[in-house]
Amino acid sequence: MSFEEFFEKIRRRMKEIFEEMEEELSSTRTMWSPDGVLEPLVSFTAYPEHYELVVDLPYGDLNALSVEVRDGLLTLRCQLKREIRFEKWGVFREIKFRRYETCVRLPPDADPSGLRVERDHTRNIIRIIIPRVRK
Repeated sequence: MSFEEFFEKIRRRMKEIFEEMEEELSSTRTMWSPDGVLEPLVSFTAYPEHYELVVDLPYGDLNALSVEVRDGLLTLRCQLKREIRFEKWGVFREIKFRRYETCVRLPPDADPSGLRVERDHTRNIIRIIIPRVRK
């Protein structure tokens, strides 16, 4: 095998690898956006009498927390206590995060009128309890 053939074989394989990586990255949902919004980690658990969302909001200002439900979609927003800045973040030279935001589709038997939010300021975790409609 000549050097040119060997080099061409490596070039083709590298192209395949980059295409695979690009496909994988494009199918992965990101948990941040370039406009400074982070998506928090959310755990959703169903209990017989209610639903519970546990949301991890590190550096979040729990006094600047907003939870609203419209048409079965719960939207949570929380400002950060301070702006968090990263240099050389992926393809961006610099990115600044200012708030958390996420949306959760609630099951049809969730009763948002009884929604309750419990804040743990020490660990910056909130629990959102949503009763289930009794049949």
